[in-house]
Amino acid sequence: MDDTAARSLILWLAVIALLAPLVSSALIIVLTRRVMFLAAGWFATLVMAGAFACSVVALLSWMGLADKSLPIVANVPWIPVPSTAAGWLYLGILYDSLTGAMLVMVTGVSMLVHLYSIGYMDGDKRFNLFFAYLSLFSFSMLGIVTANSLIMLFVFWELVGLTSYLLIGFWFERRGPQLACKKAFVMNRIGDAGFLVGFGILFYQLGGNVLLPAATGDAAAESLNMFERMKEVIEASGHSLSDPPMWLTVAGIGLFCGAIGKSAQFPLHTWLPDAMEGPTPVSSIVHSATMVAAGVYLTGRIYPILTPEAHVFVATIGLITLVMAACMALVMTDIKRVLAYSTLSQLGYMILGLGVGAWAFALFHLITHAFFKCCLFQCSGSVINSMHHEQDMRHYGGLARKMPFTALCFFVCTLAIAGASIGSAVGLSGYYSKDGIIQGAFNYGHAMTWMGSWSALFWIGPVVIAYVTPFYMARAFTLTFLGKPRDEHRHEHAHEAPWTMVVPQLALAFMAVVSGWFLWKGLILGSEPNAAPVIIQTAEAIEANHGMEQTHAALLHGFAWIIAIGAGVLLYLPGFAISSRIAAIPGINILCAWTRNKFYFDALYDVFAVGLTKIIAYLARAFDTYIVDGLVNLTAAVFRWAGFRTGEFDNNIVDGAFNGAATLAHNSGQMLRGAHTGRIRGYVLLLFSAAVIVMLLVVTASQYIGRS
Repeated sequence: MDDTAARSLILWLAVIALLAPLVSSALIIVLTRRVMFLAAGWFATLVMAGAFACSVVALLSWMGLADKSLPIVANVPWIPVPSTAAGWLYLGILYDSLTGAMLVMVTGVSMLVHLYSIGYMDGDKRFNLFFAYLSLFSFSMLGIVTANSLIMLFVFWELVGLTSYLLIGFWFERRGPQLACKKAFVMNRIGDAGFLVGFGILFYQLGGNVLLPAATGDAAAESLNMFERMKEVIEASGHSLSDPPMWLTVAGIGLFCGAIGKSAQFPLHTWLPDAMEGPTPVSSIVHSATMVAAGVYLTGRIYPILTPEAHVFVATIGLITLVMAACMALVMTDIKRVLAYSTLSQLGYMILGLGVGAWAFALFHLITHAFFKCCLFQCSGSVINSMHHEQDMRHYGGLARKMPFTALCFFVCTLAIAGASIGSAVGLSGYYSKDGIIQGAFNYGHAMTWMGSWSALFWIGPVVIAYVTPFYMARAFTLTFLGKPRDEHRHEHAHEAPWTMVVPQLALAFMAVVSGWFLWKGLILGSEPNAAPVIIQTAEAIEANHGMEQTHAALLHGFAWIIAIGAGVLLYLPGFAISSRIAAIPGINILCAWTRNKFYFDALYDVFAVGLTKIIAYLARAFDTYIVDGLVNLTAAVFRWAGFRTGEFDNNIVDGAFNGAATLAHNSGQMLRGAHTGRIRGYVLLLFSAAVIVMLLVVTASQYIGRS
């Protein structure tokens, strides 16, 4: 197949993979409300399997192309905007190396989560609606991955926020999910406000050029994506990226604020652990593999327009998040919250990698992390179901004998997240991806000489957390699966999960083992550097990152995971007996209290954010009540008084005059009425009397005149 036909095939496969979950969601809502209720799960799973197959075929076809320098793009005019340079807002597909890998990851993980949900959500009264939401979420995430313009990316960005709200609050009858979904929605809107500020700055500075979609394959500009094209627009406008203007730094940080919200980075990180109130399948896809990955994906896309100052900001946010979240994971007893804070820490690694310039390895870690963290969440869901919905690890222990497959998958993924390896040649997925981030941080820290000794934090932090991560994962594994049962009643009734839940775990654990080696050996270090679907596009960058591998080999590959996992197992094999005594030591107890209370961030937000909002609301209400309403009510009272006085004048003077005249006429008429008796003799007598009176008057008048 020639390149033209292959590109056309890839484009159509990407379109099918994108639209399939949307069609599935619509059909489930329409057709399964009264009939085929239980078939909704299998239907949605089969549709996602088809989307996954299309994504795999598209990626393999992309890898077989002779020329990968330009993306495959389909631009369809959507809304006319005549006053801009673009002329239109565009919808369409952008398919490049990063898109191909993300499509495979998202559809593959989503397919396995759909299958897992069939067993986990069995018996739920809204079973079909859950799969409709899950498919709609998958469509939203795929829309972000394939977006060919900033506007289209933002549309799907918001749709992801909406569908995650529906999934987190799926059990809305409970108080916890109600609060969690609202918290997630509001905190994501805060980050999205920053996204809009960044977009607004770009639109103001670049005009309609910010609306340009990705370049088509036959365009003169050899752009990889819309942000590469925007980079060219910035340079064409007279600004140099080597000496960038301040507005570009602010715009880049603004766009990154959207990633802070979606990827739950400091300080908008508190919503992610609370989102564990949702069903475990939601945790496994929304909060480990896909939604939280959207922020990292966005940061990777905007990488070409990030200035050095913006890089420092991004790296600092990632460093704070990875250290802080790892410390909180050390003391949590809720198994899902341990994994939630672990997710925060790993996302911090990715953001740090993007900030220090190791963007290739950050996106590499994004994919490998999706497999092992999704598997860990699914294992935790199997344990929770088996232990009658108990999530506290203080009630666990000894479950490996009851749930051998779940224990095996959890242990394998613990090794993967720890970066376990055999020598320096063979390792699990985390070994390949996390090492590149640490190496990049090491180089970045030594290059930032203007920061002085503070620059060392950029590589000391991730190195230290490389030991902390396997320790808290070993702690979770030991407390859950090893040792003696701490709740005999629940342990007695524990059992392995059904096959619909076990098979996805095994598949994800397998991917956690092989995905890192496949991507590294087969695609990065292969003979064709351009064949890498996600990691890098040039051989020079590969050599620069891979050359850093020697620095911390002994520190990370040889000792970190062995020492930390061994310490975790030995310390927690007896349960909490040893750790409780250590936590009671003066000084350590204060640190434990701080981390157990999540560094009091929720309390700070309650006091400063929520409290300040309530104060502002109270003042606004008082202003409205006493000032705005007071003026309105005073004006109403004045006009009411004036109205009453006007009414009195009208009633007593104006109407009084007219009423008096009418009364006089009426009374006069009544008086004259008496003279009309209707008798002829009376009228004759009256006439005669009048004539006599007239004659008397005439005679009297004539005599008076004669005398004078």
